Parts: sequence; C-alpha cells; structure tokens
Amino acid sequence: MSGLASRLPRWRGRHSAAAPASGPAATGPVARDPEGPHTVLDEFGPGSGPDGASGFLLRSSADRRALVRELAGNLPVERERPVVVVDVAPDAAGNLGEELGGLLARLRDEHRAAARLVMSGAAARKPDGQLPLAQRLAEAWDFEIEAPDAAAILVPGGGLFVSEPASPAGGWWRFAPGAEPVALGARLPAPRWQRALARVPLGELGDHTVRQIPAGLLLHPTGTAAPRPGDLAFALAVHPDRLTVLVNGAESRNDLAEDLATLLARLPAELRDRVRLAPGGGPDVLPVAQRVADLLGTEVEVCTGLPLSVPDPSGGARQERIRLVSAECEHTWPALLAAVRCVPAEAEAGVAGADASRRTPLPVQWLLPDTVTPDPEPGVGRLPGGSYVVAVRAGLWVGRSPHPPATVRERPAEARAVRIEVEDAGSDGETRGTLLKALAALLPELDGQVREYAEIASSAGAGAETVDALRRFAVRNALMFAAPPPRSAVAARWTPPEAPAPMTAAPTPAVAAPRPVPAEARTATTPPAQVPAPATRPATSSGHAGPPKPPVPGAGAPPEAPQPRPAPQVASAPSAPAAPSATPAPPAPRAPVAVASPRLPARASAPTDFSSGADRAAFRELAASVWEEHTGPVNRALVHLPALRGPKEEQAQVDLVAVHLYLTSAPDGRFGALALAADAGAGGGGLAPYAACLTSGLRRLPALRGTLIRAVPGPGIPDEAVPGAVLRCDAPLDVVHREQKGAPAPPDGHVRYVIKPVTARRTSVLAAPGAGGTTALFAAGTEFSVLARHEASEEAPARVLLAEIPGGTTRFRPPSDEAVARLDEAARRDADGPADGWPARCTGPFPCRT
Repeated sequence: MSGLASRLPRWRGRHSAAAPASGPAATGPVARDPEGPHTVLDEFGPGSGPDGASGFLLRSSADRRALVRELAGNLPVERERPVVVVDVAPDAAGNLGEELGGLLARLRDEHRAAARLVMSGAAARKPDGQLPLAQRLAEAWDFEIEAPDAAAILVPGGGLFVSEPASPAGGWWRFAPGAEPVALGARLPAPRWQRALARVPLGELGDHTVRQIPAGLLLHPTGTAAPRPGDLAFALAVHPDRLTVLVNGAESRNDLAEDLATLLARLPAELRDRVRLAPGGGPDVLPVAQRVADLLGTEVEVCTGLPLSVPDPSGGARQERIRLVSAECEHTWPALLAAVRCVPAEAEAGVAGADASRRTPLPVQWLLPDTVTPDPEPGVGRLPGGSYVVAVRAGLWVGRSPHPPATVRERPAEARAVRIEVEDAGSDGETRGTLLKALAALLPELDGQVREYAEIASSAGAGAETVDALRRFAVRNALMFAAPPPRSAVAARWTPPEAPAPMTAAPTPAVAAPRPVPAEARTATTPPAQVPAPATRPATSSGHAGPPKPPVPGAGAPPEAPQPRPAPQVASAPSAPAAPSATPAPPAPRAPVAVASPRLPARASAPTDFSSGADRAAFRELAASVWEEHTGPVNRALVHLPALRGPKEEQAQVDLVAVHLYLTSAPDGRFGALALAADAGAGGGGLAPYAACLTSGLRRLPALRGTLIRAVPGPGIPDEAVPGAVLRCDAPLDVVHREQKGAPAPPDGHVRYVIKPVTARRTSVLAAPGAGGTTALFAAGTEFSVLARHEASEEAPARVLLAEIPGGTTRFRPPSDEAVARLDEAARRDADGPADGWPARCTGPFPCRT
C-alpha cells in the first residue's frame, strides 16, 4: 500500500517454529552453530528505545528483509499491552525459547500488564492433552498473554484474524495465571459487532454458502472455492461499527436476492442496522439490494466498490476508502458516490411494484472536493456560474440542475474510468461555456486518481456542437473522451410499423467474476505473494457525510482500493522443530503499480517521419526566391557537424534549410511561427511542405535537456492553464535555455512558462548571427502538461510549470515532486544574462495557435 515500498515482503509460510528447548520458555544457553541462522529480536512501534518498546519481532538472523518490520509496525500497539510477532524458520529456531523467555521476563520486569503473542497455534491444545503453549508461558512468567488457536492472519489496517478457529467461539484467547482461558473471538481488535456475529449460523443457505471473513460475512455460490488468505475477501477493511457482507453472485444459479434476504433476516436485530453490502463479483449488486429491501421492508445499504484500508495523506492513522478494482486486479479510482441506501416499496404497493425499479437510492456517503460549496441536496455541490456537480455511481454529473437524468443516476460504476457527464446545452454556447469553465476549475481539486481515470462524456442524444466542444475540452485537459453512442436507424428515420411487433428484451450479458485481488491478509501457514503498492496521490477531496447511515452503492465492476497488503505469516508453535510445510508456491507477484498519472487521449501530433521527396521538391519551389540565402549557412554547419548529414546529405540539406529559414524569419513573417500556425489551422495548405521539412530538420538537430522558458505577455495567467490541462502548439515554439551561459532574464511583467523538455532541439549551430546560442525549439504539434500555476507575488513573478508529453503516449507520468520543485526554483530565479537581451521570438502566446 502507499506509504510502504512498491513491494511488500513475502512472509514464508511455516506450519511450525521451534518451541522452547524444555519447559514453557527455557532460559539457559542453547547449543547452536554461532555462524548459522538463529533467532534475533527487533523492536518497533511507539516507545522503541531505552524507555521500552511496544512492538517486538522475533525473526531469523538470515532473514534481512527490511519491510517485514515495517509491515509488523502497522499493528496497533500499546506500551501496557505490547505485541510480539514470531516469524522464525525451523533452521533458526534453536534459540527461540531463549529469546522468547528473555523477552517475557523483560516485559514482566517492566510491569507490563499483558502481551499479545502473534504466533500461529500458540493457543491450541495439544492432542496429548498438554496445555497450550500460551497458557504454559502465562503460568511460568506470571503474565497475561493473548494468542491464536490456529493460523493468524494480518488484515488491512493492522487487524488480526483467525479464519478457521479451533472452536466456534475461539480464534484468539486470553490466558491469565491461575484463571480459565477466555475466548476473545476471531478478530483483534474486536469490532463492536463481533460478539453478535458469533450467533449467526454459517454454512449452506439455499444455493449459497455463508462464511466469515475479517470484515464480516461472505455470501458466495455453493460449490465455488472458499476464499483463502490473500484473496479479495480477506482484503476488506474491518470497520469497528459496520458489518460488511461481501456478495459474490458471479455463478448464482437461482435468486440471489432471496438467499441474501434470508441471510440478513437471520442476523441479530442489533446487527441488521449496521450491515452494508459490498460487490464481490458478478452482476451489479444494486438491483439485488433493492429487491432485498422490498422483501424485508427495510432499508439496505450498498457500497459502490470495496471498503479498503488506505494510508491517511496527512500522515495519521489509516482510513477506510471505498475504491474500485478492475478484473485484472488494477487499482483504479475512489468512488465519488461511495454508498447509497435502497428504500423499500410502500407497504400498499406490494413487494416489487412497477415503480420500484424507478425509485432512486439515497446517497449516504460521497466524495467531493472541500472547495465545492455544499448544496442541501445530498451528494451535490454548487459551482461558479450557477451550475451544479453531482456525485453519481459512475462518477460525476455537471449541469444546470442538481437532479441528473435517471440514466445518469442509474449507470453502474466501471473500474475502467470515472465518467464525468456534462449536460447538453444545445445551441446555447454561452451556457455550455459556463459549464466547461466551471468544470475546468473543478478538475485540479479532484483526487489524483480520479483525474487519472476521468473521461468526459456527453448526455444521451447530445447535439454535434456539444460533442465537439467536449471532445476539444477532453484533449486540452488530458482526459479521455467517451464517444457518444451511435444514433439508431429507428431514431434517425422512424416509420410507424404496419402492425405492432412484440419486442424481446436483450439478455443482460453475464459479467465475469473478478480475479481475486491480492489481499493484505496472509496466513501464517500459506506464503503470501508480494503485493504491489497502490499508486496513490495526496487526496485533495474529502468525504461529506450525508444522512446518518454511511452505505455504499453496488458496483458494476469489482472495485479496488489501494492495493491490499499481504498479511505476514507468523510461525506456529509446535512442541519441537518441524520441517517447513510443503505448501504450493504462491502465484508470481504482479509488477508494482506506477504512480498515478493523467490518462491522455491519443495525440494527433506533428509528423515525426523524415520528409518525403515530394515535400522537399515542393518546399524548394516555395522558397526559391530566398533559397540561396540559406544554403551557405547550412553547408557550413554540415562541415562543422558531419553528424547532421545522415545517410543522405542532399535530403539533410533541404531539411536544414527549412530550419534556418524559420530561425531567421520574423514570427509574423511569411515563414514565421504565426504563418505556420494559421496554415495548420486551415488544414495544412500552402506551407505544408515547408512544415514537413522543418519537422524533419529538427529531428536531425541534437536534443536538449535542462530548463526552458518562454515569456508570455501578462498580466495574468489564462484560465485554461490549470494543473492537468494539456497545451498543444500548432506551430514551432521558440524558448530560451535557462542553464546556457549568458542566457538572458525574461522581461518584467511577463508570465514565465517554464518547461521540462523531452524533444526540444538545440538550434545554436543554425542560429542567426548574434542569437547567442541560448535558444531552443520545439516542433509543431508538441503537447505540454500543466504541472502547476502561480500568480505573481511580491517575491516571485507569475509562472506556469509544464512538462512535455512524449509523442504517442496514452498515459503521462508526471515528474516527481522534487523535480517540480526544482522547476519552480528555476522559474523564480533570474538568469545571469542581460535583462534587455531576451529574444523577441521567445516572447509571445503559449501555445502558439491559429
């Protein structure tokens, strides 16, 4: 998960670890090879140091995985009730009894109240009637100990779980000297609903089976494999107040709603009001939940995705967030309408009347930026210009009303993309512009992963003007665009049928069950696979709680959360060292997830191939009147830098003449930037051969790294230059190389557009006399992503920070925070060169458009 490294450690599964050599915890020296593996003690958690630690890890000296300690450090610990995690391979267990006994003696001497021993099977009674190891340790050291009676599993957020306890009420046990063992239940810390859940019958229920999972219960079709630690069911966050029922209807043969309603009816009354449903595979859960609400005559809460434990961006305790996960186990986006409540039909309307399908679930939990003005309507925010943003299951709705159409409200969420649907303003261009301006201001405030997966969509039946405007908006803001559905022939040319023909509803396509998501939970006896850390960004939005209950809507696609982290395996405690368990090898770990980054539409950039013979011939004819003025400087450059020639010098000469012609032309001249932009805007007319040769010539010049600056007349920064937006240049773009010796300072009163380049070309070899060699050039069609914008202040000028987007990319990886900070530092600092030496061609609009 984010906050850890991109991979989490694989805890080797061990059915056994060496028990003390004799007695409950031997303290005498143990014969062992001092050069071989042996048990060592690490400390972690608050209070580590001379005043006493609160967490301890007993591990093999041969195991130097640094992340094991970090993973154990997520367990909740207290100084008066420290946690002792045992993870010792059999070949290193020779001195385990010595180390464990010494540690317990130390804790007793420090007057600790108790200890939690995370050691699989330490509370299990032996077949020969011998007392459990944990009980013998408690008696020997006069110390209260909590321990599991079977395999211990670490679950997201630092909880502990026993999936197959030795007795129905067991799992974790508390042993005190001279007292009877006390059953604590399957989970530690114990949620408020754990005691009541112990009364719920498990096993077969109709065509389904009910099982316990860390977060609550799992309902899945009978005959399908039971989940194992590491599967999706073990990844859910354990909420202290809410019981989660994970519903897997992927292979349900009969009525899933009937069995689910029966399960909820079997719950104790105090649990029923704390239940929420979460989608665990199969079709959309929301319609099932609506029918369950009708069958029971009570409200039912549904999650849009899976409740998962994620790091708090502020650095505090971990927090729960409803997220979506794709069928390929890719972590996608946090649900914006995280939970809804299904309301039952009126008693007199029957169980499922004709209107039931049109009832609107009530929003319960949603995620909108803090900067959005809340509206009295739940899940609604007010935007500038009188427009509204509404959190819906599939993403967001932006329009003039706080009430989206039914088709927008009912659309299921897809892990593939956050759908941002914009109302069709028809021919009212002013209203459409207001909506898009409000949306452009909203985008930077959204959560980073929401922006990464966002796609712009038009309303059903939107006009061509709206579709065109949204397509342009998506490209300029680095978003995907959802093409509108094609108009059917019936809608385009409807003819009344001669006789009414019966129409058969198209069957709903079956939805494949999602693959299990690598869970953060792993047993002590099954080696967990490594799990990639989620790509998270600091959240810029926060959840607003609506009505008292926090439910979640059903999701059409399996949700995801920051990747659940694997649960370490803890060693079990047999009476003597045993051979490692021959458990099957875990599946190969997936590659780490990349840092969230804006998803970009396909680029239609300038040509990247070398010019053709037809282009060069047409260009020679176009520039015939000035040709001789440029061949001399180009030939001299070819002599000084033979690498410019390439395999065919004649072709290189023509291409480089185009570059020299551009560099020596005024921006508003016949062959300048403005003329090229106007020609490109007209569809590539008379200057197209020149543009092709110019692009080809730039490819022959050496690339340039560093910081590049363009001065744009102020006083302020344009509204379109917002973080995440994409700026595209229709013509070549002239810039100054900031690090070049003698580089001039940008003129006062101008906005500094500072660029981290990829394909910029050094033009000094062909620059006009007196240019100083400080300029560089980007080819037409280059695109830039806005990283940040800063208005002018007393301490620094106005500046826009950009990074070039490599051609052909569909997912842009932004620079690191450190790189952006260095870019901003360069933007704020004046160059050493003369203030009056700034090239005029490096001043002007950005981007250069028609």
